Amino acid sequence: MSIMPSRAVVSTSAITNNTRLLHDLLRENTALMAVVKADAYGHGLVRAAKAALAGGATWLGVAHIESALRLREAGIDAPVLAWLWTPDAIDEALPRAIAAGIDLSLGSHEMLAAVQRVARQLGKRARVHVKLDTGMGRNGVPADGVARLARMLAAASREVEVVGAWSHLATADEPDGEAVVNAQARAFNTACEQLSAHVGPLQLRHLANSAATLTRPDLHFEMVRCGLAIYGYAPLPCDLPLVPALTLESSLALVKQVPAGQGVSYGHRYVCPSDSLLGIVPLGYADGLHRAASGKMSVIVHARSGSVMVPQRGRICMDQIVVDLSTVPDAAAGDRVTVFGPGELTAKHLAAAAGTIDYEILTSLSTRVPRVESEA
Repeated sequence: MSIMPSRAVVSTSAITNNTRLLHDLLRENTALMAVVKADAYGHGLVRAAKAALAGGATWLGVAHIESALRLREAGIDAPVLAWLWTPDAIDEALPRAIAAGIDLSLGSHEMLAAVQRVARQLGKRARVHVKLDTGMGRNGVPADGVARLARMLAAASREVEVVGAWSHLATADEPDGEAVVNAQARAFNTACEQLSAHVGPLQLRHLANSAATLTRPDLHFEMVRCGLAIYGYAPLPCDLPLVPALTLESSLALVKQVPAGQGVSYGHRYVCPSDSLLGIVPLGYADGLHRAASGKMSVIVHARSGSVMVPQRGRICMDQIVVDLSTVPDAAAGDRVTVFGPGELTAKHLAAAAGTIDYEILTSLSTRVPRVESEA
């Protein structure tokens, strides 16, 4: 049993239900990949993967080969795509990945050469998805390199099986991003045609992220990749009743009365205008509460008289925050505190206070905050 004063409660049933809602948006022949990179957005890699598979996902996606291997070690045999690896991974990680049947992303001619060499040494055909840079300007082969890579893939067919092609949308979650999305879709279709001309029909084309899954059924193709949405957050307004799967909670470590004029936390950027009741919550920026949210965030205190939202005061510290309990006169040390979760305060609220996005809030949650599975 953990003796840490705070915890992150993960609802696997919420992940399963969110995944099912997304799966129900798809055509019968369109698969859903649950993106579980970054320790499943802070929810726990294996726990979230199993919950998403229970909700209808048939693929899993991770950034790093290490995460894919962890899924295999946990007994998960669903198809897994790992898409971000470096040359120093070739000698150790690539053989393990190929041997474990993990699909690999290819975004350059050099990456293909490396995979081909390792596959030949193992005597095992590697499964690859060609990453196309259709306008993101990040990973993937650019348009003028697709034809050459396609010819190389055709020549490497004994060592490499081309399972599919994929790309990533840059503005699918932007209100005015449709023009860029459409341009990327056209570039994607053209590149896929070039690939198919050399390697044959592609089993899987996947372009849609959570945002495009919700708004662009024309871009679902044979598979979609959903990350944020399976954890209960829509990247843009939608009617789907997604439920946040993680609740960050703690308890009041101390409650005390202070006089008017009392400065609070470093720099005294907040001074109590009147006699005030203050409380200490043992969570800080080392746990993932961004310092930029200082004086702009709130928490919910669950006192005997009820649950009340109260403001955080002064600067967020490394290990603690100060909250104003003046509207909760019966608050006492030990009372439970909710920082975010489903309901009134979500990760989006903390993100807005910090001037960032909910993705960053979820993935910034420190590993020193234990994750526990909800009993509900």
